[in-house]
Amino acid sequence: MQPISVVGALILATAMGGVHCQPRARGDGSNSFAGSNLYFLHALPPAEQKAYVETLAEWGVRVVRLWVTYTDAGCLKGSTVGSIPPFELTVGTYDNTVLDVLDSTLKLLHDNSIKAIISPHNANSLTGSAACDAYCDKYTNASTFYSSTEAKADYDNRLNAILSYRSPNFGGRAWKDMGEVILAFDLQNEPLIAQLDKLNANDPDDWLCGRAGALKGSLGSSNIKVATGGIGGSQYCCDHEFNLLDKALQCDAIDILSVHGYMSKASDWAYFITGDKSVLVQANAAGKHVMVEEWGVSTSYQDNFDRQVEVFNDAGIPWLYWQVVPGLDGSQAGHPDECGYDGFEISVDSPKGDLSSAVAAANAATANQSWVGYIG
Repeated sequence: MQPISVVGALILATAMGGVHCQPRARGDGSNSFAGSNLYFLHALPPAEQKAYVETLAEWGVRVVRLWVTYTDAGCLKGSTVGSIPPFELTVGTYDNTVLDVLDSTLKLLHDNSIKAIISPHNANSLTGSAACDAYCDKYTNASTFYSSTEAKADYDNRLNAILSYRSPNFGGRAWKDMGEVILAFDLQNEPLIAQLDKLNANDPDDWLCGRAGALKGSLGSSNIKVATGGIGGSQYCCDHEFNLLDKALQCDAIDILSVHGYMSKASDWAYFITGDKSVLVQANAAGKHVMVEEWGVSTSYQDNFDRQVEVFNDAGIPWLYWQVVPGLDGSQAGHPDECGYDGFEISVDSPKGDLSSAVAAANAATANQSWVGYIG
């Protein structure tokens, strides 16, 4: 998924009260886990961030995925967000404002025993699905961005600048050394999305493993992992199964294969989790970890949240929902009509599904793979 432009009037976030679950004890990494994406968490007012994160912590959420992305001031998915400028207005010119606010979010997550996956760039900004960014302006199309030697160097510089950022909330340490709160860095959000020729040719420009190598080089001896970020976008049968591309499976610098998918039926997910195209079987054979980093349900889907999440929890595969939002989701009465909804949001007290029970079931499930050293 990609961020949607902020439109409409300012609406104060609501619907974060009334959750009183007791915090679950953290495991030793042998159990599965669950969490959420929230690409605009860092743009929420501090009090609303705190209420949201504490709610997730009460459920036992162990991982939240953050994005190095800008926001426009206004209403976004039922919440009011502030204005945050892009990290790169032009390629190679960095504005640390977004890292400053993300660092405060990392402190809040750490205070609540939650780790972060950080996505350093959104590939949808290269394709027109999201607003054209500095790389889109400079290289004009996504194909050039992924093939150009200069573009690869520019992007590797971005990665290094993010990993080398000095945290005011963690004693001036660089993000690359903060494994106690950062689980992994994605290569990108949905790398190679809409690049069917490159995907079908198994990444002929070696963009994936090249960027993974650059991340590993910047991380050095850190225990922070490298995740793919959902190669090619949403996985679906039978002509768009790129999340576990061979080049990624064979790349020593990649630790976690991130699966993204939006399936109407639970049986479609079962096909990819435990069935004929099991991502667990493929990842285990390659010696990689695998998780469902993005998934979501629409109210029009055949199987709802509760039916679909059973597939993941029964299989012991970790998952992050897209997105658990602090405000009203689009299925709830009174939600603002113009507020950047995509239809897959689920609020903290949504009728779309029982989130707290689903997280508890994930934490109780024996993981299909050991996550010792990843989650503790």
